[in-house]
Amino acid sequence: MSDFHIKKGHDLKLIGRPEKSFGDPTVSDVLQISPMEFKGIIPKLLIKEGDKVKIGTPLFRSKLYPDMVFCSPGAGTVSQIQFGDRRKLQDIRIQLASSDDAESLEVYTADQIKILTEQNIKVHLLKSGLWFGLRQRPFSNVAKPDTRPKSIFIPALSTAPFAPDPGFVLEQNSAGFQTGLSILKKLTSGPVHLVIGKHTKLPALTEAKEVTVHRFSGPHPAGNVGIHIHHIDPIKNKDDIVWYIDPQDVVAIGRLFIHGFRPEYKVITVGGSGVKNRQYLKIRRGALVRDILKTNTLKEDVRIISGDVLTGVKTNADRGIGYYHNLLTVIPEGRERRFLGWILPGLNRYSLSGSFMSGIVGTRESVLTTAVNGSQRAIIPFGQIESVLPMDLMPTFLLKSILSRDIEEMEKLGIYECDPEDFSLCSFSDVSKMEISEIINEGLKLVETEDS
Repeated sequence: MSDFHIKKGHDLKLIGRPEKSFGDPTVSDVLQISPMEFKGIIPKLLIKEGDKVKIGTPLFRSKLYPDMVFCSPGAGTVSQIQFGDRRKLQDIRIQLASSDDAESLEVYTADQIKILTEQNIKVHLLKSGLWFGLRQRPFSNVAKPDTRPKSIFIPALSTAPFAPDPGFVLEQNSAGFQTGLSILKKLTSGPVHLVIGKHTKLPALTEAKEVTVHRFSGPHPAGNVGIHIHHIDPIKNKDDIVWYIDPQDVVAIGRLFIHGFRPEYKVITVGGSGVKNRQYLKIRRGALVRDILKTNTLKEDVRIISGDVLTGVKTNADRGIGYYHNLLTVIPEGRERRFLGWILPGLNRYSLSGSFMSGIVGTRESVLTTAVNGSQRAIIPFGQIESVLPMDLMPTFLLKSILSRDIEEMEKLGIYECDPEDFSLCSFSDVSKMEISEIINEGLKLVETEDS
């Protein structure tokens, strides 16, 4: 077991942290699946409006990998299929039925699991729809089944604002977790890296077998899988492939092989200063935001975010929570403007750099809004970005190479190790008000297009 302590970064001190207790289970009557969420996939529709579906009925497949299907997380009727520009498949809605009929799946004994081959496992994961839980770096696309990663990462540590504690989630139900780890080990020629927190004590994590366990500590983004990969098994070029998967999906894989169960539900948190009840919830995958917040109280003029405040996506009550998102954040909209706000002492203002008195005397938990507090400026290398990015990179030079579309320079500066979520704190702290995560995303799209 190896220990890593991250020094660079920052933990946002925000009001709205969820309590470690579960609210009443969410009851949903409509599910929404958004194929556009799955990067690297061109979906081909397999159903039409009015079709009856069961849990496990294929809804769409990948055009490049026909065996890779996404299956319905609920039983009912396909009520709506929405297309976007150029007939891109955007959303599928399912009106749930009163009974949960499910497609049957093969079940394996412990002895059978031990002798499963890599090909057997891939076929079963692709057929069941669980393959979509596996993603790969670089580019954070859905993992390609015709590749073999040099390693697989499981980040069982989260430092993002209001994110669920993977240890607490697994403490409620870790059945199948070890089986999932054993199955994943067969998909790589290298190690499976399980990353846990410094103070994690759950035996399912600390005593996990067939994996290499690492402990990480320090401020955000110490819990990001990109930071783990950078410090443990760095990506050197576009062909240096690493897979990663959420711990809840590892449990789902184990339960799939042992019991033939598909992952209908997942655990999320609801947090933020714009919502009253901040808690853990068990929801059906694809549940609409309105159902998740049905029994909650929202303050006036708030923004609902699928994901955390740094990397999440703005959403509304009539949309489903993101497939890869494990939290729902509600914060106030920032519509007020302070006259000469920069000249005031700012005892109650949030400050990373010490520009306000709060940065010197210490900041208590604050209410932050969506306000940008200023307009875009020229790129000023004050070192603020570097102070919150725990990666051996030169971010300012990398950003300039992306903006100038210099692919060769981007590759030299480590673009393949980057992901927008790892730079989200840079966007928050940047005095130039640049959307750094968006710039990194554009750079990744550019090199991916160039390589294809």
